[in-house]
Amino acid sequence: MKQLYASPHLNVYLHEGPHNTVELEWLDFANSDELRRNILEGLRLAQLHRAKCWLADNRLLRAIRPKDFEWMGPAIITPLDQLGVRRIAVVESTDAINRMGVTAFLAATVPGTGIATQYFATPEAARAWVAQTLS
Repeated sequence: MKQLYASPHLNVYLHEGPHNTVELEWLDFANSDELRRNILEGLRLAQLHRAKCWLADNRLLRAIRPKDFEWMGPAIITPLDQLGVRRIAVVESTDAINRMGVTAFLAATVPGTGIATQYFATPEAARAWVAQTLS
């Protein structure tokens, strides 16, 4: 695992292998500007490294505003699908509102794409899932 990016809100790592995975480790609450800036950096790095899996460690991320979820569909999910990302693994937040929002967002935006999603309690379980052979 190689660190590609660090900010006060987010660390981004690359797991190299047969299908590269970009892992976003959220470190704290991020307001709209910080959230968007950091997610776009994660997307840029996923594109640069031709990632096929996206792992979001949301354990420390708190509530995300509805307007940010609206932005994320076309700004993040569509480009990930176009890139050929096949899996999104989510390590669930300790914040119940974040968990509900992320689950509803992905349920609304991922169908119709080539992306499978799965939710996990630990980063280790999420990493094991994304490391499996893609079918």
